[in-house]
Amino acid sequence: VANILVGQLVRPSMVGSLCTNLVPGGLLCLSGIRPDEVESLKAAYGEWVEWEEEMYAEADPGIGGQDYWGRWSRLVGRRVVTAEQT
Repeated sequence: VANILVGQLVRPSMVGSLCTNLVPGGLLCLSGIRPDEVESLKAAYGEWVEWEEEMYAEADPGIGGQDYWGRWSRLVGRRVVTAEQT
């Protein structure tokens, strides 16, 4: 999922829609996220997703873009497998 405003991504209906359509153990990638929005996304998806911290990344948009766009990040999480799903 890329370039959807964080306000929409943290809505319970959006969280539920994205996560219930992931197979247990499937990956969710949220990109185009501002680094200061990461913690709110982690909290919103926390009961559904275990975050793959080693896959977290931040990027600069390139020469001249930093002043206009700022930094961006990518979050990757794996859908939690519950006891009922095993």
